[in-house]
Amino acid sequence: MKTKHNVKSLLIEISGMCNAKCPYCAQWRIRQENHFGGIMSPILFEQIIDHLFKIGVVDKNHSVALLSWGEPFLNPKINDILRILKNKKLKACISSNFIIRPNIDKELLSTISVLVFSLSGFSQESYGRIHGASLDKVLNNFESLYTDLREYSPGTKIELAWHRYSFNENEFWDAYKYFNRPAIHVAPVIAYFNDPIEMMEFLKGKLSDSRLKMAEKDIFLDRIRKSINYHKKKSKNYHCPGLDTIVIDESGQLLTCCGFTRYDSDHIFGNVLKMSAEEILSIKDPICNECISSGLARFVYNPIKSLPSGGGLYDVITYGIKNKFYYVPLQCKYILVRTLRQFPHGEKIINAIKNLR
Repeated sequence: MKTKHNVKSLLIEISGMCNAKCPYCAQWRIRQENHFGGIMSPILFEQIIDHLFKIGVVDKNHSVALLSWGEPFLNPKINDILRILKNKKLKACISSNFIIRPNIDKELLSTISVLVFSLSGFSQESYGRIHGASLDKVLNNFESLYTDLREYSPGTKIELAWHRYSFNENEFWDAYKYFNRPAIHVAPVIAYFNDPIEMMEFLKGKLSDSRLKMAEKDIFLDRIRKSINYHKKKSKNYHCPGLDTIVIDESGQLLTCCGFTRYDSDHIFGNVLKMSAEEILSIKDPICNECISSGLARFVYNPIKSLPSGGGLYDVITYGIKNKFYYVPLQCKYILVRTLRQFPHGEKIINAIKNLR
């Protein structure tokens, strides 16, 4: 929802700390420099919300995303923060890995409008390879909150963000069947270097050989290159949604966008509490032009839309109906071709169909 200043999204990092070990995240990069993030206090959080209200860049139509690079449930005062939002009649968006069990007061659950659950596999081998934690414990933690949400806040939308890697493709449909229930939307997204600085190095061919070899084992690099090249051709005059987003780190500093952390000093613009609406909305960062012109910005906001292979025709169709996934006809075509090839004269039938066009 736009305000008079055209701000569409507000992200406030209430915890810059993360308990996952994802090797392709910006957290991985900053940990190499011995940076581990901090925690935002409820006092600072309320000051920021009040200030943004006062200067007119947010209003009661906005949801507040309590995240950027950290794990929100690591903030021990998360109930206080949710209570602040509830008292101000604001909603929260939370993204979690569920490595720890969230203890949210029941009366505050309705403040959460959207909950995102990030998952990198449906076997311990796959999940441990990326997130580095116990899958069983993670699922139990999710189930606990899901049960409470269905009872106390059935309107909360839940999105399972399935990170597609080369080694977990065969696990997607088992995960989909497990999570195919009320209020849950399963969204498979091809994983990439979730860090604009490292993605820029990748696009420029400046990644170290060891880093590139590591990524080649896990990530669909060729598909990513092709997709970004496609978006590069479409990026002339592209308006990046990040330009309409306010991102504030856990210390209260204004960042260029959600791609950067509090340790990326070249992309920090000062204490947001000391800034006017005009100062907040007029920030300029040279990297924005580079990110847009390279096709990276458009790629990030338009992820590769396809389903992992392995699902049957029934699974694909039901997924498409529930999730309004418009690439289902194409997916069904692949399944039909795959099925026909298992029968005698299957190739002849496929060719005959092609000749009917």
